[in-house]
Amino acid sequence: MQSGGAELNLGFPGGCRDGSPAAPAWWPALTPEVTVDQLDAAERCEALLRETVGAVRPAPVWREVAPRTGVRLPLPGRESESHWYVTRGRDLLTLVSPCRQGELVAVVERHWRRRGWTITSLNVGRDRPGVAAVTGDGYQLVLGVGEFGEITLTAGSPGAACPQRWATGEVASLPNVHCPYWSALM
Repeated sequence: MQSGGAELNLGFPGGCRDGSPAAPAWWPALTPEVTVDQLDAAERCEALLRETVGAVRPAPVWREVAPRTGVRLPLPGRESESHWYVTRGRDLLTLVSPCRQGELVAVVERHWRRRGWTITSLNVGRDRPGVAAVTGDGYQLVLGVGEFGEITLTAGSPGAACPQRWATGEVASLPNVHCPYWSALM
């Protein structure tokens, strides 16, 4: 969630993963019908993910994560519109050894630079490496390594920060697929 604002997660039926409503019954209706713009944003996020995943060789095993759509409400006291966003993501199921994690981040970073995207954050060190970028049309991409070696790739539409996976209670899949290259302990 972006600091200072409120976020309504509408990615699950009924509003929340546990089936509870996204907002109390008295809350004003904030759920407009899906528009072509939202669908286009979701398709663009998917294309960015496919392109990034395709750039990693040898090809590891990835899994789609639950798509998210939400609204970022304006700050209290500020008169502005609510901003809709969509995110799509992938969890890496291939176990990437700590000595190869920085290399994976570097592969993705080089691909994003070749595409002309702006790198906004880069850490190729051994302690939780990751990279973030923004495309020319404002989409945000993040590849990050979690505390237990889980690796996630996320694409988010313009107008909103990439989701804070840990703040929302979503947990990435732990890797369980071994690869002779990425899982090597050298």
